[in-house]
Amino acid sequence: MYDIDKIMEMLDWNNSSEIQNRGVELAKNVKSINVFLQPLHPGCNKNVWENCAKILASKDDKTLLPYTDQMLEWLQDLNWPGALIILRRLKNFSASDEFVFAVEECVKMAVACDEQIWLDYLSELLDNEPLKAKLPDEILTILKKHYQSGRNY
Repeated sequence: MYDIDKIMEMLDWNNSSEIQNRGVELAKNVKSINVFLQPLHPGCNKNVWENCAKILASKDDKTLLPYTDQMLEWLQDLNWPGALIILRRLKNFSASDEFVFAVEECVKMAVACDEQIWLDYLSELLDNEPLKAKLPDEILTILKKHYQSGRNY
């Protein structure tokens, strides 16, 4: 049994792919997945984010639901390691009322903070048709202004 600090060390992209893959496999058994949400603490920073995203993306919707706000915040910059993995996962997320609410709140926050790039990236969630069908018109209008089909992320 490995402790979380050891697993996080293994997830570092400076390790061999074998060590990283072993860390990802071990991490799939960690129950408190909040430690994989863009961790920034001593010895563990963006160099583990890509692998953390892989771990999160492997979880089911029910497990991820409490963390959707933080996952949506990961989309503030698609250059951040793991952001594209998170985006792909959220594009396939079930359109529960809680997820719809989280998307609405992030869009409102992005508008309030004039985060145009974040809105561009959040607009990619319009590819999630069940989500799109449940979003209020106000939010749809905002996201549609930022949506460009055929983007290559």
